[in-house]
Amino acid sequence: MNRAITSLAAGLATAAGLGVFATPAQAAPTRDGCPGAKSGFVLWDIATEPYGADNFVDTIIGNGDGWVCARPIYVVTDENGEPFQIYNFIDNHVPRAADG
Repeated sequence: MNRAITSLAAGLATAAGLGVFATPAQAAPTRDGCPGAKSGFVLWDIATEPYGADNFVDTIIGNGDGWVCARPIYVVTDENGEPFQIYNFIDNHVPRAADG
């Protein structure tokens, strides 16, 4: 009896490892999970220079997919007298309650 249970457990573990019990495929996540156009947020590639806050939001706070949502807030003048746009960055994926 113990041998049968051990064999069954090993078979189930092997089948699970091979994906026999795979869950149904989920729809590919969209990169644009930004709030609606009226919010002022647009999809933003975190590779855009010279900002670093966008990388922080995506990799530390967000889902790490290389995209965030950005909304221009105001313009400041840098040390050379050049205008510099300040943005508010949020992650492009806000988990729903079902996402956990």
